Amino acid sequence: MEIKRDLAHVDYESGRYQTMKEHSENVANYVAETCSLSELKILVSLIGVFHDVGKLGRENQEDFERILQYGDDTHKHGLDHSTAGGRLIRELMKEKSVSEFISTVIYFHHGMGDCINLDNGQSLQQQRDEKQIDYDWIKKEFFQIYDKEMLEEYCKKAIQTYKEMEGKINIFHKESEISKRKCGNRYFFMGMYLRMVLSLLIDGDWTDTACFFQDVPLSKRISLEETQKIWNECIEKFEQYMSKEIHNNPSNGNVLNTFRQEISDLCRQAADKEENLYRLTVPTGAGKTLSSLRFALYHAKKMKKQHIIYIAPFNSILIQNAEEIRKAIGKADVVLEHHCNVVCEEGEEDQYRKLTETWDSPIIVTTAVQILNTLFSAQKSCIRRMHTLCNSIIIFDEVQAIPVKCMELFNLAVNFLTQFCGTTVVLCSATQPTLAPIKENNICECIEMAGRPEKYANAFKRTDIKDATELYPGGMEIEDLSEFVKEKTEQYQSTLVILNTTACAMNTFQQLKAICPQEYELFHLSNNMCPQHKLDTLKSIKQILNEQSKKIICVSTQVVEAGVNFSFGCVVRSKAGLDNIIQAAGRCNRHKELGRMGTVFIVQMSEKAEKLSHLQEIRNAQAALQKVLEDYKNNSLKFRDTLDSEEAIKAYYLNYYSQLRTNETKFLIDKQTTTIIELLGENKVGQLQYIRRNGEKVKTKLPQAFLTAGQAFEVISNDYKVSVVVPYNDEARELLDKLSQDYLEIEEQKKILKKLQRYTVGISEKRKEKLGNAIYEICNGEILVLCDGYYDKEVGVVNEPNMELQML
Repeated sequence: MEIKRDLAHVDYESGRYQTMKEHSENVANYVAETCSLSELKILVSLIGVFHDVGKLGRENQEDFERILQYGDDTHKHGLDHSTAGGRLIRELMKEKSVSEFISTVIYFHHGMGDCINLDNGQSLQQQRDEKQIDYDWIKKEFFQIYDKEMLEEYCKKAIQTYKEMEGKINIFHKESEISKRKCGNRYFFMGMYLRMVLSLLIDGDWTDTACFFQDVPLSKRISLEETQKIWNECIEKFEQYMSKEIHNNPSNGNVLNTFRQEISDLCRQAADKEENLYRLTVPTGAGKTLSSLRFALYHAKKMKKQHIIYIAPFNSILIQNAEEIRKAIGKADVVLEHHCNVVCEEGEEDQYRKLTETWDSPIIVTTAVQILNTLFSAQKSCIRRMHTLCNSIIIFDEVQAIPVKCMELFNLAVNFLTQFCGTTVVLCSATQPTLAPIKENNICECIEMAGRPEKYANAFKRTDIKDATELYPGGMEIEDLSEFVKEKTEQYQSTLVILNTTACAMNTFQQLKAICPQEYELFHLSNNMCPQHKLDTLKSIKQILNEQSKKIICVSTQVVEAGVNFSFGCVVRSKAGLDNIIQAAGRCNRHKELGRMGTVFIVQMSEKAEKLSHLQEIRNAQAALQKVLEDYKNNSLKFRDTLDSEEAIKAYYLNYYSQLRTNETKFLIDKQTTTIIELLGENKVGQLQYIRRNGEKVKTKLPQAFLTAGQAFEVISNDYKVSVVVPYNDEARELLDKLSQDYLEIEEQKKILKKLQRYTVGISEKRKEKLGNAIYEICNGEILVLCDGYYDKEVGVVNEPNMELQML
């Protein structure tokens, strides 16, 4: 049989095929249409044409023909079809820096790599030049499909657009140097542009390929015209909701509603301005979520933005606020909630998976982990989403919770999005980190959306923060704390206790159970509990607090600290950062319902009780707070007689940052003597290796080690990455029974696994070993399940079996 010489995809079952020209032109058109940055449109379109040129090689074409004749089992894996496109563009385009940029994107579209090998100093271009491929044949075939002169003209236009992109970087860098603020370097931003272009190519390639195999026309992303219509509808529903449900609802606190409305109106006014980087610094309980959403809706309409992306640091905040956003805009179908605990309705799984891969939804509600992975992870599924961040509005709620190690990466990502991508960013917090300049990689100047933060301090002053850290020399033991909490509950009716470690919270809860009268309602909250367990517990707590009929104590880790909408008469917070203390205070007298000040006690736990020797970040925060407490004791007037003043917050952050180790904010890599900031910038380690290998300096604007950086990047450490399904209730057990059945179809298995995410707990490898036979495997060892007796209805996963449960 004669070999068809220009195949790109084949489908054995239907006998259909897609030619190289069809696929490359589909991708080129899709990426150009999807790209919202004018300086990149021609560049990405050209990359679309060249990205799969290698498939024209004889070995690839023979492979396609074999699949058509004998089926998918005959497919030869690992065939290279990215090298040829990169080499061809470098031959065709004489401008070295431009051809290197384009070829690198093409080389990476089947997997991220390093531009310089950190081990042997070989450059990516050297490595690809040495590859043995069917180059002359591919080149001949390619120019039978495409007119060479036409492509050369296209290359000239691409050079101009690249220079426009480079010019923007140079102007920004020069302005940064003049201002002496140092907001990033050329290498980093060039690398981010490359990642953005790669994002477009991966999305276009995957979308066209999926459409071919599904035998459907090439899908289009939601248009700007459609989103404008959606913004108008959302604004109308939002204003109705605010008027009916919020402003005229006495349970929200009539006194505070006046100030919440004023903050909301200031955010509405800011929406008409063409600024692109804001801070919304208002006290806890001031309505940040709805005020920032109001800004975003009006700003999206005025500036024709494509998406509104709301980011929260923890799932507990996200789930709660996603529900409030859906209610507020009255259009649940335009909100995509992307985090690990989402459970889809029957039949909607495929659509949800597609949306989470592309973020092609007007409003996206997701976690800080997801967006930081989108910006820095090496996973192609994360990279694919990155271009969605362009021409959008991104709201970072509780921005102070971004990990310290990610600080400079976060600053530069915000700078790139706001200065180069047409994106508006809003940084929300009651305790904004200081913007005092650091040595390099500062965030650009921000505008306060609601004016000076201290403006609303007195209006929202609902608590007195008391320093009780010196009550017990050497710190409180569990017994001391429990007696203290019991005493405060007698006085204040309801007490929330927040501790720094799960073990300390668990031990305190057990001790309180032993000493408190039976009529007390006691609750525990921590990440030892599965998401459904935490939601059920929060529901019970809120109900008892609303009824005000019983004394109640909740002992928790910091999972409840920010964003959780409940209100206690008293809060006891183990010493941590001042930001933690103020966030904890936001769970006390939230709507001024007490008719007096709520009380927040800072307590010092003993080392034996809390065991913080391995938690350096908390110890740093404690040391920074200690200096503030000492200063406050000596001269409280400098902090306006309150520990939650703007002056106290500034002093705390200055203390905190001054004690950090060198490079701690640049994301240090354990096994490398470098940082992710360095690897994504100048990559001096790689450049030195290049000199050792080649005896000369590398002449490139792309020296970055993208793969090494992307693989090392993780927002949350590996300590709690062993997922275990727990038998929390009957539904969890039924799902596990179904999953254990023989011959279960893959699609049914996927649905069950998705539902089981709400019954999953992350534990450390060390704890897994400790639990031993209490954990068993199903699905050929892919799923870990906890035995019945080791999940407690009050505290979640326990190391010793609950005998009562085992007997049942």
